[in-house]
Amino acid sequence: MWNIEEIKKDVRSNLSDYRYNHSLRVMEEAEKLARHYHCNVEKCKLCGLTHDMCKELRDKDNEEFIKKYNLSKELLNPENKNIIHGVIASILVKEKYNFTEDMTLAIKYHTTGYPNMDLLAKIVYLADKIEKGKNYPGIEEERLLAYQNIDKAIILCLNNQIKHLKEKNKVINKMGYDTLKFLEQNTTD
Repeated sequence: MWNIEEIKKDVRSNLSDYRYNHSLRVMEEAEKLARHYHCNVEKCKLCGLTHDMCKELRDKDNEEFIKKYNLSKELLNPENKNIIHGVIASILVKEKYNFTEDMTLAIKYHTTGYPNMDLLAKIVYLADKIEKGKNYPGIEEERLLAYQNIDKAIILCLNNQIKHLKEKNKVINKMGYDTLKFLEQNTTD
């Protein structure tokens, strides 16, 4: 199917040490969550590894990619600075590695989530937030909840993220709000 060692080399060639090590930790956390929730381990690991493979692209590269793939120029707006890398990565993993549709969606929306996410997307979203290298107020509760109720853990992460962004007067992507609303309306105890 996919050769993870070859993909690791490819991802490594495009990232700083910091970002590559984060990607490895997300891959590890995604594997743990996949085993806990009985999801496809290989898919979770690969999405965790590749989710940020375009995070360090220069603005010029992003612009060229938007033009080449006829994507919305709105992705270049400052409020989309933290989501554009997921959109571009989702296209590249499809082209380069022939990732499946569920994998590309998980990568595309790993920063915001999306309403009615499948389990793979939930795992990738959460693994990115709680990997062992992260340290911020509330993360221990997020980590604990991640292995008790994945939907409630995502709700907590989204609420913490929204609070943090509001405190810094940063724009919050609408998809994050839509994901939160959906999960709040559809999550049971």
